[in-house]
Amino acid sequence: MKKSVALLLWIASGVVLAAMVSAADIAAAIQNSPSASTWLKQNAQAVAQLAINVESGGNTTAFNGSCCYGVLQMNRTNIARYANVTPEQYQQLSLQEQVNAWTQLTSKAMQSTAVTNLLALGTFDGRTVDGNLVLACVQLGIGNCQTMINSGKCSGFADRNGTTICSMADKIAGTNSGGTSGGNTGGSGAGTGAGGSIDTPGRASVSMAEAFAQGSGMEMSVLKRNLQIIGISAVALILAAGLSGMWQMFSMGRMSTADLKLRTIQACILLSIAVAMISWL
Repeated sequence: MKKSVALLLWIASGVVLAAMVSAADIAAAIQNSPSASTWLKQNAQAVAQLAINVESGGNTTAFNGSCCYGVLQMNRTNIARYANVTPEQYQQLSLQEQVNAWTQLTSKAMQSTAVTNLLALGTFDGRTVDGNLVLACVQLGIGNCQTMINSGKCSGFADRNGTTICSMADKIAGTNSGGTSGGNTGGSGAGTGAGGSIDTPGRASVSMAEAFAQGSGMEMSVLKRNLQIIGISAVALILAAGLSGMWQMFSMGRMSTADLKLRTIQACILLSIAVAMISWL
């Protein structure tokens, strides 16, 4: 019995260890990722420090309790988009597979206006714009980053934990001297920017979109499109049923050809108006 318990404990410890990776492992995965930009490969060590010091401690099966998973804490929406798996399946992916999904997202976010603006500044609020600050800008959300840039100071944006982009940059570097840090950030803020309009500034709208995506597992834009499709389909079905009834009346000789043509034209006009109105909403 004792041997069985010992064996189970040994297996369990092996599973836990298998989920833990080092900074060197993460940096190597960034270098080996086909979707990593040149900048990300040049700053692979900073990405590794982001994962270890801020996001997951190097645990590929990490979950922050609300929205985000994996070694670099991607949210549900971005996991579905870039890894094409469920969050639970994502937790079981290899480090390289998780990093590949994250680099797809982040390489795209690196092209945003917010990141370009931050890099062009050289210095911001008395500090050098280094790889740690740029990664924090992307990870906490490029819309939020633009809000900070517009304010001209690090305190221009802070998340619900009080984490600013500058304090996250300090934590990535291991200094943690830039203000209150919220520990686990709630995961790939790059998804905040890339989830809708990648360059959309404004903390309130970005936070609302992120909260909606985290709670529902679906972006607002996707839900809006689905509702529009449903609405248009419903109107089309109603009009089709009406036209079918008119055709039956025409077949029975109870409606003239002129009336049938007129009603058909009216139905097409109504459908066009309905499509225009639903698309506008």
